[in-house]
Order: sequence, then structure tokens, then C-alpha cells
Amino acid sequence: MRFPKQILWFATLLVSVQLWAAPSPEQAEFFEKNIRPVLAERCYKCHNSVGKAKGDLALDWRGGWMKGGDSGAIINPGEPAKSLLISAIKHEDKDLKMPEDDAELSAGVIRNFEKWIAMGAPDPRTQKPTKEEIAKATSWETIREQRKKWWSFQPIQAPKPPKVKGNWAWEPTDQFIHTRLESNKLTPAPDAPAHILIRRLTFALTGLPPTPEETDSFIKAAASNRQQAIKEAVDRLLGSPHFGERWARHWMDWMRYAESLGSEGDPRIPHANQYRNYLIRALNVDVPYNQLLREHIAGDLLPRPRLNEKLGLNESAIGPAHYRFVLQGFAPTDALEEFTRTTENQIDVITKTFLGITVSCTRCHNHKFDAISQRDYYAFYGIMASCRPATINVDTPARQATHKAELTRLKAQIRNALATQWLKESGDISAQLLKPTAVWQKAINAAKQNGNPLHAWQRLQKAEGETFANTWKQLANDIARSTKALAEQQKRPYAQHWQFRRGDADHWIQNGNGLNGSTAKAGAFRVLPKGNSIMEDILPTGVYSHLLSDKHTGILGSPQFRIGPDESIWVRVRGTGNVMVRYVVQNYTRSGTVYPTTRLNDGKWRWQKWGLKYWEGDDAHLEVSTAGEQPTLASGTVNSWFGVTEAMVIKPGQAAPRDEAASQVAPLFELGKPTNREALIRQYSSALVNCIKAWQEDTMTDAQANFLSHFVRSGLLSNTLNTAPEAAALAKHYRKLEAEVPVPQRAPGLIEAEAKDRPLFIRGNHKQPGKPVARRFLEAFNAKPFQTKQSGRLELAEAMLARDNPLTARVIVNRVWHHLFGQGLVATPDNFGKLGKEPSHPELLDYLATRFVTEGWSIKKLIGELALTRTFQLSSLSTENARELDPGNQFFSHAHVRRLEAEAIRDAMLLISDSLNRAPVTGSEGGNSSHRSIYVSIIRNRLDSFLSIFDAPVPTSTQGRRNQTNVPEQSLALMNDPFVISLANGLAQRVRSDANLKTPEEQIGRMFQLALNREASPGEIERAKVFINGTTTQQQAARSKADALRKKTDRVLAEAVVIREPARKRLLAQRRKEEKKPKPAGPKPLAAWDFGKGTEDLVGNLNLNLQGTAKVKNGMLILDGRNGFARSTPLSQPIKAKTLEAWVQLNQLNQRGGGVISLQTRNGVTFDSIVFGEQEPGHWMAGSNNFKRTRSLNGPTEKEATQRPVHVAIVYAADGTITGYRNGKPYGRPYKIALQNYSADSEVILGLRHGTSADSKRLLAGKILKARLYDRALEAGEVMASFGGNPNYISEKDLLETLTETQRKDLKKLEAEGKTLNQQLNALKKLGATAPNPWRDLAQAMFNLKEFIYLQ
Repeated sequence: MRFPKQILWFATLLVSVQLWAAPSPEQAEFFEKNIRPVLAERCYKCHNSVGKAKGDLALDWRGGWMKGGDSGAIINPGEPAKSLLISAIKHEDKDLKMPEDDAELSAGVIRNFEKWIAMGAPDPRTQKPTKEEIAKATSWETIREQRKKWWSFQPIQAPKPPKVKGNWAWEPTDQFIHTRLESNKLTPAPDAPAHILIRRLTFALTGLPPTPEETDSFIKAAASNRQQAIKEAVDRLLGSPHFGERWARHWMDWMRYAESLGSEGDPRIPHANQYRNYLIRALNVDVPYNQLLREHIAGDLLPRPRLNEKLGLNESAIGPAHYRFVLQGFAPTDALEEFTRTTENQIDVITKTFLGITVSCTRCHNHKFDAISQRDYYAFYGIMASCRPATINVDTPARQATHKAELTRLKAQIRNALATQWLKESGDISAQLLKPTAVWQKAINAAKQNGNPLHAWQRLQKAEGETFANTWKQLANDIARSTKALAEQQKRPYAQHWQFRRGDADHWIQNGNGLNGSTAKAGAFRVLPKGNSIMEDILPTGVYSHLLSDKHTGILGSPQFRIGPDESIWVRVRGTGNVMVRYVVQNYTRSGTVYPTTRLNDGKWRWQKWGLKYWEGDDAHLEVSTAGEQPTLASGTVNSWFGVTEAMVIKPGQAAPRDEAASQVAPLFELGKPTNREALIRQYSSALVNCIKAWQEDTMTDAQANFLSHFVRSGLLSNTLNTAPEAAALAKHYRKLEAEVPVPQRAPGLIEAEAKDRPLFIRGNHKQPGKPVARRFLEAFNAKPFQTKQSGRLELAEAMLARDNPLTARVIVNRVWHHLFGQGLVATPDNFGKLGKEPSHPELLDYLATRFVTEGWSIKKLIGELALTRTFQLSSLSTENARELDPGNQFFSHAHVRRLEAEAIRDAMLLISDSLNRAPVTGSEGGNSSHRSIYVSIIRNRLDSFLSIFDAPVPTSTQGRRNQTNVPEQSLALMNDPFVISLANGLAQRVRSDANLKTPEEQIGRMFQLALNREASPGEIERAKVFINGTTTQQQAARSKADALRKKTDRVLAEAVVIREPARKRLLAQRRKEEKKPKPAGPKPLAAWDFGKGTEDLVGNLNLNLQGTAKVKNGMLILDGRNGFARSTPLSQPIKAKTLEAWVQLNQLNQRGGGVISLQTRNGVTFDSIVFGEQEPGHWMAGSNNFKRTRSLNGPTEKEATQRPVHVAIVYAADGTITGYRNGKPYGRPYKIALQNYSADSEVILGLRHGTSADSKRLLAGKILKARLYDRALEAGEVMASFGGNPNYISEKDLLETLTETQRKDLKKLEAEGKTLNQQLNALKKLGATAPNPWRDLAQAMFNLKEFIYLQ
């Protein structure tokens, strides 16, 4: 049918009038609240009427969308299903998505648009907006304010618990839960049975299962008064030391705890486990959460830190260790990119952990969904970048100051006593110069250089008249030129120049109890801690770490500077004890190809220089630190010290600095021109007296300090316990006190550096810096810049705890709920933003957050209150109604069934097998340790395989909710892992050896109680008995077949002996005939060292060079574990299969990772080694680079090596089999892995795991008597022969050569038959025919039950 044009026109007009009609107040409110903000934020940018209208579509006013675009009408009012806009925002058409190249709108937003269109699309925007209006509508400020309406950014409310009918609810929490259940037509499950509840409670609070005795006690108590029984159990478990271990492991997930940096080399983070132990202690004593947060952000800066006087620890200072758990690359060529990446990780972790938001997403742009700007990110970035990584002293202030005041007082007295005696001795200088004693004569003879204070006398002691005058003139002219050169050097316009004598060290960063933040004046000295000499020397103006004790710590860092073209850096420095001096580019903590470092050990002044050409344009700083203070490259040397006087960055073409003679002898030449020897003697006497008086009065110049120091170092002034009695008495007292100065306790940490705002990187590109961003908190809450001269970490901590920040309390309350109930009130505990889940019970979350804050931020109290709720105590059995209406159980109508965490599974197996060592551990242990899993080391490139299989987190970022996979590898691990098998055996032995269990039924029942926390059913007991008794026909047949195979094998072995034994006896008889006295026979090594005969190779040319403190004494190579090892000359042939062997005695059994004998590449990177206690405390292992060839040998714990030498050998076969031996016998079990080949320029080292310089983490503390290297894999008999010197040993090769051809063929046939029989016998193991312990298999089956590894 055709309609007249007038009718069509009228209909169109009618529709238009309806669309243009003003919306009702309710419609307008809906649009303004739910539609306009989304259009402005997500659509105006590409679809506006004043600029960009992509697809010729404008959505910024009603007329724009009514007109439609290139694709036609976008909205059909009243018909959302037919509206192209709905299809576009649902991303139903891959070619038409809105927003384009962005995440899909949430389901709730889409529902709002559908509702709006169904209303008829009422739109109050009747006028086309201006450019200014569009700019305002799309500005970040407008978008931020709109996004702040998201629930998590809203202030915390204080709702009252709702009133509920009946008496189901026991606690206020239950009232909130019950109300939500009723509103969703759900009913709560019944209460959990007592045995299930105590298991749930014990695991939740301690990570361990209850013992049968604890379960029985609880069941009895609950039968009488369930609530009282639960309360008593909660109080007991909260008071257990295992509570801290359990909840510290959760916290470690949040902070991505790791003990190594990852990437190539995977170096350790020194003392990382200090942080783990700190968490355990803090949680056990219930340190308030707000205090823990302050400690994590800025614990080292707190004006009133939390001190542990018992342990001597500043607990607060350990909190910031988490900043150092970043994943760091190896030798990055772009240091700033590496710095921005690690800083991003720090920001990501602290904002996810404590705020539940993803600030790191805004490095490149404003957040796509949340009220977080790019400027927010760089405000945090500036805070992090104003710090430097370090290993810090975490002793209490009192411990750090041990005897400092008394030592300082004694030093002043020692100075005065020595100066007084020296002034008396200065009158003898004439006699000493004219008729010198042996000491003076030696010093005079050695004065060959003009920078030696005695050089003038050495030249003029026999000169007279004109010769004297001319020689003096020459010397004076030389010193004058030197003085001029020194002045020019000091005034030269270097790129950077820091002269400490001018106070420039005041601008350097100083940290450690060996540095007091100031520059030591000329004349500073230290009292030697031992030896006959009282003091070492007299020092020029500088910064020194050892003026009271060389056990004190020190980190000295220059201001940051920008490296110019072809510059070089120089520093005048001295030190010993593995002091490290380096330039640091962009806070990179490791060494590498373009990150050079220098260790100082000789205690002599030097100008240390590095070229900086590679790093032109980067920021760097100079750093000098005592041995233990480097963030990654720390050494374990106890006594370590440094001194620095000057540093500079030199431009191309500028002269290099040097020590001028004038700085050493000026006090002599400043006194004028002597005319003869007598006048020169008087001048020497005057110069020396002047210097001594200046020293005594603390008014010295650097030149005077250098001048006088020469006389002290050369022994020309009394400076010994024998020659200076008054000072000696004081020095003895000083040494007694100094010996009591404690070795520092250390932890990973930060030190404050240049506090400044950092630039915003445009689009996140670190090569495009923009304007600086003030350090502050999130602008959504408080955009005011921090007013501080420090980094801003203190202020950040307070901002995170401020009342106007609603995130912190909500996040931690939700984390606690998640770990107790198996799912958070917010199901995404690390993301409270729009991409996260909204809370299932928002009122309850705020109620708990409010109570948590008002009641003192107590985590224990919160956990205790939640554990007492009826909600926590519900059964896990869900109703059909619940499964239909709430399949995810977000309303908590029943308990969540969840798998135990990896650590809890491992700990449970340890406990029920009676293998668990409950004692806490200060260090970290291998996966085979009997301690709790929290103490298993977390090495990034070598994560524990068992824990990883069960979803222990990979430490890269915050993980508040672990994955729960169900993969075949988990079952395989529980069936085949040697550690699991050993624990199953332990469980079997436990029940079998229990004298109280008289029958198999009782033993089986006990196993069920231990493993599953319940009684076994009659059917379960019967089935277990059948399995144990092995009554199946298949097993009986298999056993019969196995017995027959064993008999055949015995026959084959006997026939082989008949062939072998006569030949062996003939060879032995021949040997005895040729030798009057039998001597031990054994395999011939490629190289052998017997330290009773020195360090030479007794076989070849691999002679040893002793390094550091290593020495040979009493027939042994003595290794102190601090600085000593031995290194061979290069090999002359390549090595494939090999054997390492040594006779060694250890100083202590608790040492970790020391190498006995190693074969390594010349650079020390690739190696194979006999190591002790590295991955497994107290065990011998085959060490290798990055643990590539290192696995547990599963040998017994070493207990005797400190009492007597033990023989250790590791054999590397051509097929990759690695076998360990101890005292000639197999040690544990062999394993197979790819073999490492070594070229002809490789070397052997003894006493060091690998490397080219001493590193205490790799050094052995002990004595090596003998060592050998073989270029082949020894057989078991050869190893025994080598160990015992067995005179009856005959090699396989010699034996075969003496047999006839027929005998060799017969023997070969017998060996082949024996091999086949063994293969058949092994195959029968699959049928259980040869299972040595069916009880163990039953125990292992218990470990595999879902009921064991899941929590109901």
C-alpha cells in the first residue's frame, strides 16, 4: 500500500517531535548518571561535531546520533535489539567495534544503554556543543571526576549490621551474609562437622593440619560447647608461632618475594631471607597493619622505629627490603630502560598490594578505566627514583653504636700519648740522621723518589758546600713545580670535581655506622685491632669507614651526574677487605660487560679510573662501599674499610690526576732554604715537631698528615706495644672494646639519594622526557605535592593511611577474607578498579574496614573475629538451589572447597610423616629440607619444582590470588618425586613402629587419622588390608616370576665369577712377584696434588697458585672461607667425561656453597664442582653454572667432615650420568643430564666454587689434603681403590687383557644375559611384585587423595 506524501511527512514530524520532546526528570537523571559520562569518556574523542567525526557520526549531541553516520542510523529508539549502537558496543561485528581498539564496555554499562534506548533514548542535549564544551567534557579532569564515582574510590561508609530474623547469625558479619542470602533466595548450608572445621581452621591459621590429638580434643570440646571450643582453638592457633609462618607466606605472594634477581647468572639478593623472618616475627606479635605499611614504604626513615632489643634488630628498617625483589636483567645495554622497568615493577607491587589498583598501567598514558593519571605514575616514579639500592645495616641504634663513645675517648688519649712521646723522640732526629739505626737506614735507602719525606736527606746526607746548595736548589725547584702542578690540578675545570678537603663530601650520600655524615679532618687515624703496631698511619682529609672499627659499615655515593662525550671518572681511594668501588649507571646493581667494578684489598692509595664513553648521555654516580653493603655484589668479608679524598670526571684532553710530591714533603720545604746538613737536620726536626704538634692539637693540613704518616708507617716513631707503653695500655683497652663491636646484621634496602621530581616520559618512552611531575599521592585523593627534602616515601606512607584514601583498609580486609574463606568479598584482590570485580557484599566490606581501623589495624583480631563467624564454620555441601542461583558461591551460602597451597601440601606431608622440623630457620634451605616450606629458597631461575607444580607463584608481581590448576604433573609428582616417596615411607614407618597400634587395622586407621583427619570406614580398612597383603593373583604370579628371575641372575653372576676370579688372582700374584712390597694401586689421574708435597701437580703441569689468604701448612691447603683459594695453570687438553676427587676436612657444617675442587672456563663462568651445602644444607652436591647440571644426589647429611677428613668424588660419565661418592662408596643416587665439555684453556680451582676472585658466598672454609682430576669417568671400583689405596684392586681393562678370547666372549654373553634379566625384573615392579614396602605405597596413595590435598 502507498501512502500520500503528506501522511509520510506528518509521521516523520510526529516521531521527531517525540524525540525532541524534553525527557522527564527521571529520564534526564538516568541519562546524566549512566549515559552521558560514558559517551564523554569513551566516544566523544572520535565522534564529535566540532572536530573529529569518524564515520561521519557525532555522539556529542542528540542531533548527531539522530542523523546517523556512514553506516546509517545508529539508534532505533525503543528498540535496543535493532540499534546498531548496541551491536557495536557489544563487539558483535569485528568490523564495527565501539570503542575501537579498546576494551569492551562492561556488562552493566551495556545494560544501561539498552535500558536507555528502550526508554526511547531520551537525550537532553538539544544543542550542538562548542569546542570549549567538548574540550571540557573530554578533559582528564572531567573524566577523573566521573571515574572517582567507582565504588572503590568512594569514601568508606560505616553501615550498621542489618537486622535479621532468627538466631542463625552469631556475629555482625553473619547478619550481612544472611541478609544477602535471603535477598537472593538462598539458604545457608549446615554447620561443618567438627573434624572438618578443625582441619579448616588449623590450615587457615597455621598452614598445617591438626594432629589427631588436637582433633580429638576439639571434637570432645565442641560436643559440649561448640562456640567455646572454636574460640579456644582460634586463640591457641593465633598464638602459635606457626601463625606467622602461614600468613607471612601470603604476604610474600603480595610482595613477589624472591632471593635472586633472575636472568643470566641469577645472582642472589644478599640477606633476602631477613625480610621473610621479619614478616614472621611481625605477624606473630600482631604488629598493627598501619605500622607494617609504614615500615614497608619507609621503615628506614621512621623517626621512632620498631626495635627488637632481644635480637638487636631495627625491625622497621627491614620493611623496605621488598623494593629489592625486582627481576633484574643481565648487563643491559640501555640502563635507563632497565631502571624504568624495575621502578615500574616497584610501583606496580606497592600499589597493587596496598591499594588494590594498577598504577603501573599509566606509565604510557592515563588509565583506560580508572581515576589514575599518567602524572600519578610519575609522581610515584619520582619517589622511587630518589632512592638508591643497597644492603643496609639493620642493627638497632644501640647495637650500631656499641662502644663508639668510649672508643672515641680512648682514641683522643692514644693520640695525646703518642704525640707526647714523639715530641720527646724528635730531639733524637739529629742522631738518627747522622748515625741511623737499621730502621732509619732502611728508610733512608728507600727514599729514592722526591715524594718521600727523606728523599732530600738521602740526596744531601753527604753533600757539602756548592754541591749541597745546587742539589737543594734542584730539589726545591722540583717541589715548586710539583706545587704548581698540584694547584693547577685542583683548579682545573673538570666536568665534575669533588675535593673533600674543601667540604665537597657534604654533598655526597653517606650511609652506615662507619660514616657519620661528615668529612674527617687531616690527622684522622685508626687504632689497629691486632698486631704489635698501635696505629696504621695518619690520614689526610677524607671520608673513612674504619676510624673506630673495620667492622663498621659504609656506603659513600657521589651526586648523580650526566655523562658527557668521551669522559672518564677518577677517584682517589684506598681500602681492603673486598671493598668495592664502581661507577653506577642508573642504579644498576650488577656487574657485567659494560658495568665494571673494582675490589680493593691492598690498603694503598690509588687513582682508580674508568672510561665512560659507552654511557654518554646517561646518569651515573660514583659509589664506594664496604664489602657487605653492595646491593647485589656484596661480599661476606667481616673486616672491610675504605677511604676517599677526591674524585673527578675528566673531559677529553684534560690531564689525568696524580699524587704530587709536594703533597708529601711540603712541611720540609716550606721552612726555607738550608745552607748545610746541620741546617737541614734542624729543618727536618722542626718540620716533624710542627707536624706532631698539629696532630696533637687536631689542626693538621693534608701535607702535614702525609709527612708525619711516612715516619709512622716506616717505624721511625714509636708505635708499638713495646716502645710506647702509655699508648699501649690504652690501645689494649681499645682493642678489647673493639673486639666486642658486633658484626652487622644486614638486609636488602634503599638509601635516600637526590630527592627530586622526575620527568614524565612521553608515551612512556624513556628517551622522550617531558616536564617534571611533583612527588605526591594519587590526585584522585590528594594532589598536593609532598613538602619534603627526602624522597617522599614517609609522606607516601602517611597518604596511603590517610582517612581520605578508602583503598588501603578495604584492600587488606578483603585479602584476609580471601585467605580465610577461599574467595574475597572482592573476587579480584589485586584489582579494585573497573577491570576487577565489584564487591559481593559492599556494606560488609566497609563495615569490616571501619572496624579494622577503629580497633587498631590488628590482623590477628580481624582473623579471630572472622574465624568465629558462623559463615566461616559452614559445611562445604551446597544445595541444588545454591548451585543453580549462585554457582560461583559469591554469596557464601556454603564453604568454598579449595586446594591447599603448595607449601601446605608439602608441610602436611612432613608433619604427618613425623619428619617436620618445627624450628624456625634464619637462612633458606633446599626443597629436601625437613623445615617448613616457607624456608625453602626461592631462586628465580631454579624455583622448587614440587612447589611450582602446585602453583607456587612465579615472583614477578603481586599475586593475591594463586592459580589453582589441576594438571597431570601434580599426580606424577605425588607418585614419583623422591622427596614425596621418602615422606610416604616416613608415614608408613610411623604407624608401623607405633607400639600402641597392635593390629594392621589400627595402623591403617591411624594413617587415615593422620592424613585425612578422620576415622577410616570399615570398607576402607578392608581394601587397604587387601592391598597390603598383596593377595591378588596377578601380584602372586608376578612375585613367583620375580623369584625365578632372581635365581637366574644369581646363576649368571656366579658363572661370571668363575671366569673373573682366577684371572684376578693371577694378576695379583704377578704384581706381588714384581714388587717386594705391595703398594696401593688405583686409577691414574690427569692431575694430582698432595699438599704434603707442596702445590705442584704430581702428574702433569697444572701447578697451583695460591690466592688471597690460602696457604699450605702441615700437609694441607688451608682455606679460611673469606679470601683464600688456589688456581691452576690452564689445561693443555680438552675435557669431556671426567672425575673430580678430593680429601677434605670442613671448618663447620653450616657453611653454604663453598667449592672443594672445580673445573671451569678461564673466565670462571662455566664450571663443574664438588660443592658443600649449596642447595641442600649439609650435603655434597655437583655444583654447576646456574645449577644447569645440579640436582640433589639424595645422599645422607654430612656429620663427620669437621672431625676428620672425608674423601669425596663426583664422576661425570659420557652419557651425562653424574654419580657421587663419599669415602669410596656411592653417595645417594646418580642422575642423568647433559654433559658439559671444556676446552684446552680451562683450569682447576680449589676452595672456590667458581670465579676468578674471592667471593665469600663461593669460598670453602676448611682444609684440603689431596685433590685429583681425571679425564675420564671412574668406575665404582676405581673410586674405592683411589679412596682406600686397595692393593687388591685390578682394573677392568687389565683383567680383560689376561683372559682368553673364548673367556672374553663367554663373559660378554653372561653380562648381556644379566642385563636382560635385570630389565625383566625392573618391569615387574610396575605390578608391585618387587615393592619393598606396600605400607609406603599405601601412605603415598593417601597423599594422592583429593581429600588430603583439598580443604573442605
